[in-house]
Amino acid sequence: MYDNLVANGFEPILTPLHGAFDLRYLAGLCQAVRKHQIDLIQTHLFSAAVYGGLAGRLCGVPVISTLHGRPDLFGSAIYRAAKFGIMRRAVTTLVFVSESLRQFFLSTGHLNRDRTAVIADGIDASAFAPRRDTSLRRELGIGETEVLVGAVGNVRPAKSYDVLLRAAAVLRQSPAYRFVVVGEAQGALPQELLALRDQLGLGSTVTFTGFRNHVHHVMNNFDLYVSTSSSEGFSLSVVQAMACGVPVVATKSGGPQEIITHDVDGLLVDLNSPEQVAAAVHRLVTEPATRRRLIEAARKTVEARFTIQRMVNSYEHLYDQSVRATRVVRAKEEALREA
Repeated sequence: MYDNLVANGFEPILTPLHGAFDLRYLAGLCQAVRKHQIDLIQTHLFSAAVYGGLAGRLCGVPVISTLHGRPDLFGSAIYRAAKFGIMRRAVTTLVFVSESLRQFFLSTGHLNRDRTAVIADGIDASAFAPRRDTSLRRELGIGETEVLVGAVGNVRPAKSYDVLLRAAAVLRQSPAYRFVVVGEAQGALPQELLALRDQLGLGSTVTFTGFRNHVHHVMNNFDLYVSTSSSEGFSLSVVQAMACGVPVVATKSGGPQEIITHDVDGLLVDLNSPEQVAAAVHRLVTEPATRRRLIEAARKTVEARFTIQRMVNSYEHLYDQSVRATRVVRAKEEALREA
């Protein structure tokens, strides 16, 4: 990300963060806001919302904080309540990437709905477009007649890749299937999944490639895309697959239900159900008319609802409202001081 920012003419300021709560980091953040005369702070993820909210409150600057998923709410109940309290009081607007994610946070009882908004993530639909690519297939030795089922996302518990492996085991009577998981390995889970793969007798049927750049090229190698997550704030990869003309099977894990209309532009299945995943995959392979219908509708869904321009327009409107409101408050405060 740093290199991309520099390449596009930005000058990132890197500040180290230490411990559960770093006052030096907060002080440095406030210094940067004042030095560069920042009009608005945008943060992403839970901890950044806390620091950004405090910096905004101390500097008199509006703060927009975007939350993309359910946080790891470690620590005591008092510690969690303190963080939520800062967010509730200091963040101007909390943006969620889906309504289901907003409902999850509101259910904690710590946040005010009136200061929240939902803005779905968007993609560059010109980059993520149907373009047949066989580079990954050639690299992995996957034949043209084999059905390549793909999944993209870091290897972590919420992705529930064990469900994908068990679905692959259900389908192994059809040797034409190959499964590929593209994503960075985290902790001991990858080794556990490899052990499960061997235990299920899948051998080379399932491949974990690790992290890859150029996801749009990766997507265009797939015949089908499967998301088996137990929890998704949104699921950008599902939208990317839809844009690339790859039919999607996704679990009802939160975000996907707000992206996919079942049997219209994709297929939705229950959580933790390898049998349903396998049945949906088999259906898409054996029903070409259904597959073509879903592909066509999915691309239209992306173009209508999930483009990056639509997302940018929503944020621009929110930024404009926030900055204008802050300036009105400042003007009133100055008028009172001069009175």
